Amino acid sequence: MKRDEVKAVVTGGASGLGEATVRQFVRDGAHVAILDVNEERGEKLASELGENVEFYVTDVTDEESVTTAMDQAVRVFGKVNTVVNCAGIGSAEKTTGKRGTHRWSLLKR
Repeated sequence: MKRDEVKAVVTGGASGLGEATVRQFVRDGAHVAILDVNEERGEKLASELGENVEFYVTDVTDEESVTTAMDQAVRVFGKVNTVVNCAGIGSAEKTTGKRGTHRWSLLKR
């Protein structure tokens, strides 16, 4: 597949590894849909990167949210032929230590 034929969806695409992935796809000429819960960062990134980028507020823990975003991407791009999952929420706290595990609520969303 030629790089300019890529129609990609990147979950978690508004920051971190997802953002870097989006930026590389755009440099390569791809069309990219950013799916992320962070509306402010997602809108800003899509605006910065131009007309080949769409942003959809999406919570990947909610099937309906993902389905809606994927349907929108297909409508805009005609198809989706690449998906990269970078969505995830991390914590700066340790999850284990000498005395066992720490707060399990860190791992839940």
